[in-house]
Amino acid sequence: MPRLIKRYSNRKLYDTSESRYVTLEEIARWVKAGEEVRVLENESGEDLTAVTFAQIILEEERKSGGFLSIALMRDLIRSGGEALQNIAGAVESGIEAIRSVPERAVGRVQELTRVSERLGELQKGIDDVVRRSVEAVTSHPTFKQEVQRIEQIVGALEARIGQLRNGTEHPSDEDESANSSDAPSSGDPLTR
Repeated sequence: MPRLIKRYSNRKLYDTSESRYVTLEEIARWVKAGEEVRVLENESGEDLTAVTFAQIILEEERKSGGFLSIALMRDLIRSGGEALQNIAGAVESGIEAIRSVPERAVGRVQELTRVSERLGELQKGIDDVVRRSVEAVTSHPTFKQEVQRIEQIVGALEARIGQLRNGTEHPSDEDESANSSDAPSSGDPLTR
């Protein structure tokens, strides 16, 4: 419910909620704080809110040294109510656009969340395909035989390296020539 201000014939402003006379500056502070204010002519009940707000703007203009350009004020005088309606419409559109930003942001976040969920589902599907493909390859008999053969070669190499480190066996040309069928070819990086 808006704060009701009554304006008397002597131009004094009376706040009905606080039962006291108030100034334009106080009304300006309330409006700036976001409070709804309504100003009525005491005798006739005529709504003087717009006129009072115009007086507040005029006082602000006088105190600040001019935040409204002369050109704008000249256009307002020339065009009268039409210019004010155009300005008011533009301001209201801007305010409405600003008010709708949080709603649009929430919608955008929800949309991004849905996209993220879809990407997660897609990633899960890709992971399942890769897992099944790896399982198919690793369970193939030829692959298993090759892995066993590589494990045997690695085991033999580890044993040979262990023997060489411990000094229990000294390689000789005869041993190398005798084992040449089992040893990797000279192009292999292990023989370099």
